[in-house]
Amino acid sequence: MKVLVLTKPFGDAPPQQLADHLAQAGADGADLLVRDGHTVTPDTVGRIAETTRALRGNGLDLGMVSTDLTTADGEAERVIGHCAEAGATLLRLGFYRYDARIEHAAAVDRARRDLAGLAELAARHGVRLVLALHHGTLHPSAAHAARLLTGLDGIHVHPDPGNQAKEGSEHWRLTLDVIGGPGRVGCVGVKNAVWEPEARPGEWTCVWQPLADGGVVPWHTILPGLDALGYTGPLSLHVHYPTDDPFTAVRRDVAHLRGLLLEAGRGASADGTTN
Repeated sequence: MKVLVLTKPFGDAPPQQLADHLAQAGADGADLLVRDGHTVTPDTVGRIAETTRALRGNGLDLGMVSTDLTTADGEAERVIGHCAEAGATLLRLGFYRYDARIEHAAAVDRARRDLAGLAELAARHGVRLVLALHHGTLHPSAAHAARLLTGLDGIHVHPDPGNQAKEGSEHWRLTLDVIGGPGRVGCVGVKNAVWEPEARPGEWTCVWQPLADGGVVPWHTILPGLDALGYTGPLSLHVHYPTDDPFTAVRRDVAHLRGLLLEAGRGASADGTTN
């Protein structure tokens, strides 16, 4: 399992500086975020190739490109095309947000049509798509994602237990069983969170936590379980919590993840319990 780092903490760092940061932090590659205010934006997608060269010069891969794409429009054509030209063949789609004011079945039908269009576009370019399990969307869990992706075999799932903690939790093995096993997983998001009390008595909120500090997601059982099931795809480490020193935060969490992976390699059963 290769360790990618979502590039969000580094903002608009130039490609070479970004590549240097990731290499020094101990990553295997980048999960490149394409968004305004970052190294590559929707208007500068030509920079994907430049970023790929910088990463490779540091011995790293462009393991995945994360986007906000939700429709097969001109922007999607440009982004996916540049990914294909740069050899970046795994792309994370945007989020289909849940809105209680919109009739649910209609929202699902529209999302499915948009996903089908994106799947067709990506197939023409030889790019694989993944849909992340994300709070506040029509796909916060495996079951909801499976409903959206029925018949769309070209789109894989991006489980993210940290995101899923925002709306409760779901056993990691159940997630894989529902979506069809590790072969349907394109990437696994890695982060952690904790529940903290609000100022108002009796109310709690789920906030991001450094991976190295633990949290509600049991990575010490998830990673051995993934290994036992034969998952060999990428892990994408996310540093979403506030920090004054993104580089140090990323380096610390990468080192912690490496330690967890070493422990996972010592053997585990498919339900995540150590042998």
